[in-house]
Amino acid sequence: MNTCTPRNKTAEYRIEPLDSTRHRRDGFTCESQALTDYLQRQARREMEARASACFVLVPLDDTGRIAGFYTLSAAEIATACLPEAMRRRMPRYHALPATLLGRLARDESFRGQRIGDRLMQDALARAFAGSAEVGSIAMITDAKDEHAAAFYREFGFAQLTGNRLFLPMTEIVHLLGRRGAK
Repeated sequence: MNTCTPRNKTAEYRIEPLDSTRHRRDGFTCESQALTDYLQRQARREMEARASACFVLVPLDDTGRIAGFYTLSAAEIATACLPEAMRRRMPRYHALPATLLGRLARDESFRGQRIGDRLMQDALARAFAGSAEVGSIAMITDAKDEHAAAFYREFGFAQLTGNRLFLPMTEIVHLLGRRGAK
């Protein structure tokens, strides 16, 4: 569980796994109707099936309210798609394990509070920590548009194929250190 205190704000937040008995999914609305629908209708079922893990950022003064969320799941990267310099350092398998950042969204009412940054930093830290238990060479994500791709690039993600972006675990550890994460 990660507690966040925003700059120049009095609110504090905590990131925790989605709990459908406590978190009010029906009150969440973001810019993307598809992401709103996902959290409201699909996230719980995917968690129960262990197809993905959903984490929510909640204000400590109303822990049932969801300010933002992200999902992580297992994935793989075709070794041939990796940049040559990275591919040379990897085992010679057809595909290598990765962590998929499937979805990330912030409730519209929390605009301007850097919720996306908090969610991303937690997702990176959680993926890096998990890679010590279950191998993962990188975090990958599929940017839904150029605005999303620009957000991911701010964290060092680079294009892998099409709209798929990636960030090697070796870069995540350095990024987390620069941003003061544990």
